[in-house]
Amino acid sequence: MRRAISWILVLFMLVNLTGCETLAKKFRRKSKKTVKMPRMYQVKKYEKKPTPELYKKHYAYWESWQSELIQVLGNNRKKDLLCIEQIISNLRDMQNILVPDKGKEMESHIDKLIKVKEMIVSTDLTKANSGYAVRILEREDRLITKYFAYRKVKNFLKKSFEDDVDAAPVQAAPAKAAPEKEGTSEPQSVVRLSN
Repeated sequence: MRRAISWILVLFMLVNLTGCETLAKKFRRKSKKTVKMPRMYQVKKYEKKPTPELYKKHYAYWESWQSELIQVLGNNRKKDLLCIEQIISNLRDMQNILVPDKGKEMESHIDKLIKVKEMIVSTDLTKANSGYAVRILEREDRLITKYFAYRKVKNFLKKSFEDDVDAAPVQAAPAKAAPEKEGTSEPQSVVRLSN
C-alpha cells in the first residue's frame, strides 16, 4: 500500500512540475485566423463641374425638403431641424453653381430660412410661431420657384467652380422659343420682402 501511495505522490509531483498547460492546450479550441484580403483602390481624379444636371438635382432636393417641412412643421423637432438644414444646404449648393451676381440674389432667401431655423432651434413652436414659419416657408417656396427654377437660371451657371469672380455663364442649348406677347416681361431681379 505504501508503494502505491508513493507512486501516486511521485506521479502527482511530476504533473505539478510539468504543469497541465500542455494538456489544456490540447482541449482548447484554436482560434481561426482569417486572412484579410488587401484593399485595392483605383486612384482617379474626378473633376466636378457645375452642370445643369447638378443644379437640377439640388433644386429637386430643395423642393422635396421644402414641401416636406411645410407639411410637418411642428410635429417633430428633430425632423424639422433636419429638413431646414437640408433646405439651406441645397440652396447654398445651388448658389455655388450660379454666377456670383445671380447667386447674391439668393442670399436674402437663405437668410430668411436661417431665421426659420433659429425659430425652430431656440423655441418650441407654438401654433402662432409655426403658422408664421409656415407662411415664411410658403412665400420663400413661391419666390425661389419663380426666380431660381432651372428654366430661369440656365444662362447663369458657372463654367467651373474655380471661377468665382469672373465666371462667365454656361450657355444652355437653345430651346424652342414660345411666342412672346408684347408688353409682358419677367422681372430680372428678385423682389426682396421684408418681415
